[in-house]
Amino acid sequence: MEKLKQELRIEQGDFIAYELAQTKDYFRTLIATIISQNTNEKNTYRAFGELERRIGVECAKLSQTDVQKIAEAIKPAGLYAQKSQAIKSLALFLMENYGCQIELLLKQGPEKVKEELGKIRGIGSKTIDVLLANYGYPVLPIDTHVKRTSIRIGLAPPGSYEKMQAHLHKVFSPEKRLEAHLYLIKLGRTLCLPRNPKCNVCPVSALCCYYKNKPQK
Repeated sequence: MEKLKQELRIEQGDFIAYELAQTKDYFRTLIATIISQNTNEKNTYRAFGELERRIGVECAKLSQTDVQKIAEAIKPAGLYAQKSQAIKSLALFLMENYGCQIELLLKQGPEKVKEELGKIRGIGSKTIDVLLANYGYPVLPIDTHVKRTSIRIGLAPPGSYEKMQAHLHKVFSPEKRLEAHLYLIKLGRTLCLPRNPKCNVCPVSALCCYYKNKPQK
């Protein structure tokens, strides 16, 4: 982590969910995380902005909005049909069960949050973990970048989401897990690319199993 933090910077515009969580509005944090699924951060910001402008990113408003209107607003992010249904279902669920107060659910602990939100189609383990981590629970969400960089470096072997997370939780102390999530994603976006990773300028290449086993030119 020290080597990554020396070379990489978390900047404004890198992580919409993280930025929204700083305002303590965890409903908006979760909506942004749903929108961000399988898309880049630039399009996530665009789609979230359109949803805010056209409807308003508020539980009560979204629970009463036709799902097609939600889909039209978030089109820039792609997969808008399934994401809009997840957003609508989430808003209805929170309205009916928690009076739109997502904090009432979050205060019940990670397992309860996973149990409840996991029932909603389109909200999976990674999305829930991003919410939990940004709320302050000591979990390390695993997206495609975290998975790739962790396997390459040797922090965790390939496996299921749960097994990889268990390994990473042994590597990173509870207070460092959100930070590790952010920096491993930043590493994966900028240097540890799926194809042609920039190993020669990577700050952790000396620690990396992939680099050590890579044929040197």
